[in-house]
Amino acid sequence: MKIGFIGIGQMGRHMSRRILEAGYDLTIHDLKKEAAVPLLEKGAKWSNSPKEVAKSCELVFSSLPTPQNIEEMVYGDSGLSKGWKKGDIYVDMSTNSPSTIRKIAADAKKAGVTVLDAPVSGGTKGADAGTLAIMVGGDTAAMEKIRDVLLTMGKKIFPVGDAGCGNICKLVNNLISLACNSISAEGFVLGVKAGIDPQTLWEIVSMSTGNNWCMQQFPNTTFKGNFEPGFRVGLAYKDIGLALDLGKEYKVPLPVGETVKKDLQDTIAAGFIDKGVDAVILPLEKECGVKVRTL
Repeated sequence: MKIGFIGIGQMGRHMSRRILEAGYDLTIHDLKKEAAVPLLEKGAKWSNSPKEVAKSCELVFSSLPTPQNIEEMVYGDSGLSKGWKKGDIYVDMSTNSPSTIRKIAADAKKAGVTVLDAPVSGGTKGADAGTLAIMVGGDTAAMEKIRDVLLTMGKKIFPVGDAGCGNICKLVNNLISLACNSISAEGFVLGVKAGIDPQTLWEIVSMSTGNNWCMQQFPNTTFKGNFEPGFRVGLAYKDIGLALDLGKEYKVPLPVGETVKKDLQDTIAAGFIDKGVDAVILPLEKECGVKVRTL
């Protein structure tokens, strides 16, 4: 099976490497060829456009930052849709708009191409280790056909319904996770401002009902003043916007989500758009005159 991968970024470089190291014939494309050099040195092939990737491969994955990036990659003059063939499978692993995926899937079906959305959770560490959770929307038979390839990247595959449903699950997860991130930042600023040692507070909350995954990252991020990405603030802002759009589509009010969006806006306004999402604590620390550190 000839496989293509488009988007060799924070996540894509790890996921595509996992496919390559499993022994698959891999062709890659990115807007920045230099991003592909480590994979090319390992034996991947380079293609100059998504169209060329589609022409040479029967299974194509993508991992790109925004729905707009995906649409341009699929529909552009040298886009994927200009080269795909009957029987091909296209899998978008980005965090995307469900409506965008549904549109692409409907258009692809006319050409005999199956589209799956398969966003992932587990971050860059999970991508590197091949332990991602993969949420797959779309044709189950197509998913089963490529299951072994998916398992090079993730340890658990969740079939969740029609095309677009993978991203519904991902956006719900990110809505919850980003809310936990914001409230953990608020809680720790409050505790430190009131005189509690952050390490002691962390140990208490870790054994209590307020424990959450985001807070568990604090010893390696916030407590050390390490706000390098991981999951960038700019991408988190994009994702919360997509979640809020989904809420509007289904007429579900998301007031906590709106607050999280405001937190991320404040973080971006403070100059931290390219920092890790833990940086949401920084504007509040400045406002309150404290730093949640154990240094």
